[in-house]
Amino acid sequence: MKISATINRLVDKPESNIKAFASVSFDGFYAVHGIKVCEGEKGRFVSMPSTQYTDRDGNKQYSDIFHAVTKSARNVLNQAVLNAYDVKLQQIQATEIEVENTPDEEMADEPADEPEPEIAM
Repeated sequence: MKISATINRLVDKPESNIKAFASVSFDGFYAVHGIKVCEGEKGRFVSMPSTQYTDRDGNKQYSDIFHAVTKSARNVLNQAVLNAYDVKLQQIQATEIEVENTPDEEMADEPADEPEPEIAM
Protein backbone atom coordinates (compact mmCIF):
# COMPACT_ATOMS: atom_id res chain seq x y z
CA MET A 1 0.00 0.00 0.00
CA LYS A 2 1.32 3.43 -0.93
CA ILE A 3 0.68 6.17 1.62
CA SER A 4 1.10 9.76 0.40
CA ALA A 5 0.97 12.64 2.87
CA THR A 6 0.49 16.30 1.97
CA ILE A 7 0.77 19.32 4.24
CA ASN A 8 -2.26 21.49 3.47
CA ARG A 9 -1.56 24.39 5.81
CA LEU A 10 1.11 25.48 8.24
CA VAL A 11 0.00 27.21 11.45
CA ASP A 12 2.06 30.33 12.16
CA LYS A 13 1.07 30.90 15.77
CA PRO A 14 3.96 30.37 18.20
CA GLU A 15 1.60 29.83 21.16
CA SER A 16 -0.28 27.02 19.39
CA ASN A 17 0.80 23.40 19.76
CA ILE A 18 -0.75 22.68 16.32
CA LYS A 19 1.94 23.26 13.69
CA ALA A 20 0.25 22.03 10.49
CA PHE A 21 -2.77 20.33 8.94
CA ALA A 22 -2.26 17.38 6.62
CA SER A 23 -4.09 14.97 4.33
CA VAL A 24 -3.14 11.38 3.60
CA SER A 25 -3.99 9.29 0.54
CA PHE A 26 -3.98 5.49 0.51
CA ASP A 27 -3.06 3.97 -2.88
CA GLY A 28 -4.75 6.96 -4.49
CA PHE A 29 -8.16 5.46 -3.63
CA TYR A 30 -8.94 6.85 -0.17
CA ALA A 31 -8.08 10.13 1.53
CA VAL A 32 -8.19 11.33 5.11
CA HIS A 33 -8.19 15.07 5.86
CA GLY A 34 -7.82 17.01 9.09
CA ILE A 35 -4.73 15.25 10.41
CA LYS A 36 -2.71 17.58 12.66
CA VAL A 37 1.02 17.86 13.26
CA CYS A 38 1.45 18.96 16.89
CA GLU A 39 4.34 19.91 19.15
CA GLY A 40 4.11 18.71 22.73
CA GLU A 41 6.39 18.43 25.73
CA LYS A 42 7.75 15.12 24.39
CA GLY A 43 8.26 16.41 20.83
CA ARG A 44 6.29 16.28 17.59
CA PHE A 45 3.37 13.94 17.12
CA VAL A 46 0.50 13.30 14.70
CA SER A 47 -3.09 13.74 15.85
CA MET A 48 -5.89 12.01 13.97
CA PRO A 49 -9.07 13.88 13.01
CA SER A 50 -11.60 13.63 15.81
CA THR A 51 -15.02 14.72 16.91
CA GLN A 52 -15.84 16.26 20.28
CA TYR A 53 -18.80 15.28 22.42
CA THR A 54 -20.01 15.66 25.99
CA ASP A 55 -20.39 12.50 28.05
CA ARG A 56 -23.10 11.77 30.64
CA ASP A 57 -21.09 13.52 33.36
CA GLY A 58 -20.75 16.72 31.31
CA ASN A 59 -17.08 16.16 30.46
CA LYS A 60 -15.71 16.91 26.99
CA GLN A 61 -14.51 13.78 25.25
CA TYR A 62 -12.86 13.21 21.88
CA SER A 63 -13.31 10.28 19.55
CA ASP A 64 -11.05 9.66 16.54
CA ILE A 65 -12.87 9.73 13.22
CA PHE A 66 -10.02 7.78 11.64
CA HIS A 67 -7.20 5.79 13.20
CA ALA A 68 -4.74 3.04 12.38
CA VAL A 69 -5.68 -0.38 13.68
CA THR A 70 -2.18 -1.74 14.32
CA LYS A 71 0.93 -0.19 15.86
CA SER A 72 2.95 -0.72 12.67
CA ALA A 73 0.25 0.94 10.55
CA ARG A 74 0.22 3.90 12.94
CA ASN A 75 4.02 4.19 12.77
CA VAL A 76 3.97 4.20 8.95
CA LEU A 77 1.21 6.83 8.87
CA ASN A 78 2.95 9.03 11.44
CA GLN A 79 6.27 8.81 9.59
CA ALA A 80 4.65 9.74 6.26
CA VAL A 81 3.00 12.84 7.78
CA LEU A 82 6.10 13.93 9.71
CA ASN A 83 8.29 13.46 6.60
CA ALA A 84 5.90 15.63 4.57
CA TYR A 85 6.04 18.26 7.33
CA ASP A 86 9.86 18.27 7.29
CA VAL A 87 9.90 18.62 3.49
CA LYS A 88 7.44 21.53 3.65
CA LEU A 89 9.59 23.33 6.25
CA GLN A 90 12.70 22.81 4.11
CA GLN A 91 10.90 24.22 1.05
CA ILE A 92 9.90 27.33 2.98
CA GLN A 93 13.40 27.83 4.37
CA ALA A 94 14.86 27.48 0.87
CA THR A 95 12.65 30.28 -0.46
CA GLU A 96 13.17 32.72 2.42
CA ILE A 97 16.00 35.18 1.90
CA GLU A 98 16.94 37.80 4.44
CA VAL A 99 18.48 40.99 3.05
CA GLU A 100 20.22 43.49 5.26
CA ASN A 101 20.76 47.08 4.16
CA THR A 102 24.35 48.17 3.79
CA PRO A 103 25.27 51.83 4.45
CA ASP A 104 25.39 52.51 0.67
CA GLU A 105 21.88 51.08 0.16
CA GLU A 106 20.46 53.09 3.05
CA MET A 107 21.77 56.29 1.46
CA ALA A 108 20.11 55.36 -1.84
CA ASP A 109 16.73 55.35 -0.11
CA GLU A 110 17.14 58.92 1.14
CA PRO A 111 16.25 61.85 -1.15
CA ALA A 112 19.24 63.34 -2.93
CA ASP A 113 20.26 66.93 -2.19
CA GLU A 114 20.87 67.55 -5.88
CA PRO A 115 17.94 68.72 -8.04
CA GLU A 116 16.78 66.32 -10.71
CA PRO A 117 17.47 67.45 -14.29
CA GLU A 118 14.51 68.85 -16.20
CA ILE A 119 13.27 67.06 -19.27
CA ALA A 120 12.35 69.21 -22.25
CA MET A 121 9.26 68.29 -24.20
